[in-house]
Amino acid sequence: MAHDLAIDGPARPPDDASMDEVMLGILFVLAVIGGWVLGVIGFFSARRALADVATLRRQLDASRGAPENSHTAPAPDPGSIWVTPGQPTRAEPASPSTTLPGSRPAEPPPFGVAASTPSPFSYSPSQPPRIDHAPSPETSSPDALSPDAPPSGAPSPHAPPPLAPPPTDLETLLTTRWGVWLGAAALLMAGVFLIRYAVEQDMLGPEVRCVLAALLGVALIGAAEWLRGKAFGGPADQAPPALASGGVGVLFGAAYGAGVLYELVPPAAGFVLLAGASMAGLALSLRHGQLVAAVGIAGAFVTPALVGSNDSSLPGLFFYLLFVTASALAVVRYTAWVWLGRATTIGGAVWVLVATAAASGSDAWAPALFVVVASALNLILLPSEALDHPIGRRLGWIPLAVLGASGLLLAMIECDWATRAGVLLLAPLTVWKAAREPRLRLLPFVSATMFLLLLLTWDVQVTDWPDLTQLDRYWTPEVVLALLGTASLTAGFYAASGWWFQQRTPYPLPWASLTASVPVLALAVCYGRVTLFQPRVGWALSAYGLAAGLIGLTAMAMRQAIPNARQIAGVHAAGAVAALALGTAMVLADQWLTLTVSLILPALAWVEAKADLPPLRLVARTVAVVVLIRLLANWYVLDYAFGGTPILNGLLPAYGVPAVAFAVAAWMFRQRGDDMTVGVLEAGAIAFATVPVALEIRHLAGAGALDRISMRFGEAALHVASLSIMALVGLRIAIRLRRPVLIWGSRIQGALALAGGVFLLLANPAITGEVVGTWPILDWLLPAYLLPAVLAVVAARSLSPPYRTVLASYALLAMFMWITLEIRHLFHGATIGPRLVVTAPELWSLSGGWLAYGAALLVAGLRMRIRPLRLAGIGLVGLVAVKVFIVDMAELDGLWRVLSFLGLGLSLIALGTVYRRLAVRPASHTGPHTGPHAGS
Repeated sequence: MAHDLAIDGPARPPDDASMDEVMLGILFVLAVIGGWVLGVIGFFSARRALADVATLRRQLDASRGAPENSHTAPAPDPGSIWVTPGQPTRAEPASPSTTLPGSRPAEPPPFGVAASTPSPFSYSPSQPPRIDHAPSPETSSPDALSPDAPPSGAPSPHAPPPLAPPPTDLETLLTTRWGVWLGAAALLMAGVFLIRYAVEQDMLGPEVRCVLAALLGVALIGAAEWLRGKAFGGPADQAPPALASGGVGVLFGAAYGAGVLYELVPPAAGFVLLAGASMAGLALSLRHGQLVAAVGIAGAFVTPALVGSNDSSLPGLFFYLLFVTASALAVVRYTAWVWLGRATTIGGAVWVLVATAAASGSDAWAPALFVVVASALNLILLPSEALDHPIGRRLGWIPLAVLGASGLLLAMIECDWATRAGVLLLAPLTVWKAAREPRLRLLPFVSATMFLLLLLTWDVQVTDWPDLTQLDRYWTPEVVLALLGTASLTAGFYAASGWWFQQRTPYPLPWASLTASVPVLALAVCYGRVTLFQPRVGWALSAYGLAAGLIGLTAMAMRQAIPNARQIAGVHAAGAVAALALGTAMVLADQWLTLTVSLILPALAWVEAKADLPPLRLVARTVAVVVLIRLLANWYVLDYAFGGTPILNGLLPAYGVPAVAFAVAAWMFRQRGDDMTVGVLEAGAIAFATVPVALEIRHLAGAGALDRISMRFGEAALHVASLSIMALVGLRIAIRLRRPVLIWGSRIQGALALAGGVFLLLANPAITGEVVGTWPILDWLLPAYLLPAVLAVVAARSLSPPYRTVLASYALLAMFMWITLEIRHLFHGATIGPRLVVTAPELWSLSGGWLAYGAALLVAGLRMRIRPLRLAGIGLVGLVAVKVFIVDMAELDGLWRVLSFLGLGLSLIALGTVYRRLAVRPASHTGPHTGPHAGS
């Protein structure tokens, strides 16, 4: 499959360059595979070490608090190796005379590490068995056998506590582990260099080289078996696994040389030799550990790529891969090596993808069948004990998801019934397994996801689909009939299975969810694929019929005397609501579609309360997010037909109804619990109350056009004023209800209003030349500056000092800008741009207006004892004084100059008098201090 090797003429040895390439390739593959395997093994060895420490701590705590005559200790169940720490096991006598000095007591291994065949990083089967000590004179004396002597398994009150096993130091690691592994690699390299030397010297022919390599591999494996039979004390001996893995690698190299490199045997025979070497590695791994298994599984999946021929058979390839998968999973079942199961799954999925890329054509049924059978093997060979651990439960659905994804991609490329059947047959497989094993009750949802993705990627090219009401076959393309037939049968199977097993299993809610969700989702996917979401009455009738069926199931569930009947009925009711909403959406479009979907939220809240179904909160949150995206993050909403009438147009129901639906649903959900769903709904209600106001303003300013890019000053002023009003109202409601989401909503509205207000301060009409209106006072300057300033002052009184300072500063500047621009508007009309000449009356009026504003600030600061306000007034009065003495004296003449200085002088004297009366008290006054610094 991967490549075809064709060599013309008689077999000849490769030259030096080819031999270098072969050697480097072998070393590279070994380095990659070895590094990955050692990393995985190291990870699980670390897990086992942590579990060992935890077990020792528990045993130490138990020994401290146990009675003196306790002589039993828990031991793992010898009938199963899929045991987790802390799992109840049978108790067996623990005699000190049955273990070597310094050895660890028996303990249940962590999941993923076998008890009988650990990894090379831990105690392995090659470790010698525990030897019983010969009876000592003390134990064989009459005193030791007397009735008064304590039991042999009981700890002596005078005996010293057992010593903890010594920690593994660097010297031990270098000599007993890393050095042995390095030696195994050196042996393999020695074999490679020996073959290279023989080739360079032309000493041996290809046949002799392959035979000698095979004999070397057998010798290494025999040495591993011989060392395994020897009993040595101390740490686990890593030499047997290293020798066995090296022997398997050499055997694989010999088979490769005979079948591919030198073509001494036909391709089929070379394939058998390579596969045999790989299977030998898997078999030897049961005796020598995980490193041998890694070499075997890697060789097994690489073999088809190494042996290529012009007449290669795709069915034969995948039957071979099935044999490899079954063998590897059998090893996983016996040893609990989780990584081996994952590697097997990934290897099988990769070969399915290779077959997909190779355009397998008529033989595409082979990889499709492999997906189903391999998934079944993973589920059948998975022990029930493994499901007690999260890793074991992941082994139930991850292989199914990975293989199913590869099969789905194959079905998308090939587009025939054979490949689609490979995905559809996962449905009965997962339903069967979930019915037999309640701990995998969510497994059918994995296959249901694959089924929906298959419908979503179905090749449907229909340009004119009339409607489901027209049942004439002439108008119905074959591909659409195939899609609808497949969807109906498979969705019906899921619905029937869910209804059947919800009454016969201890966990009925997942099965009820299967019945309520899969048919609705399948109908929605088919509707989108065929009609491209265009309104169709016939499809809506189908959705309404589905809703009627789910309502019937709801009524039947309420009448049944089974556990969780109310929850089951609630699940079906939620599905009926979704089907009704889907049917309504099939006859609506644009904003009306989203409006209808938002009405599901109060219905879901009601069902959740009546049926006590907290999972419906997640469903409601999902629906809320969909509605928010449709109306807030959808650029095409600006193209919707809302009508040309200002205010009373389609924007009100399009956003008002979802706002009310969100608010009502939030209140209903909050009656049973305050969580993220309530927060999302409250935030959505605030958003839907804010956005339509902005759109109505834009609709009014643009005569119905919402997609304009430009914005005039009047429209910007209305946006700032409306946001200020909504922020203040939201703040009052949030303070009253003490809702964090409402507080943050008012803050966001206020921040937007403040940003718009600051922008208008910088880009004011005196600079831009924008039109401000015809009538003085009642113009666009009122909502742009005066109204936001007043609202900022009101809001600042309810906020903390940092926010209060910011709003007060903005209010001072906005009021100053309003006075200045209103005076300019009074003298120049609607346009007050920078090119207009400032006349003497206008210049005098500016001084008078600013002086009056400063005096008002000073008086207000004195009366309310707010020192910053007083300072602002004094600063503004000082600004007027500077203007009068510099600008007015130079620009004004005659009576206007007299009036300017006269007004300034009288004002300053009056302000001094007021300041003395309000801020300065006689020295004899004994009341509280009310001087200039009061209130500061």
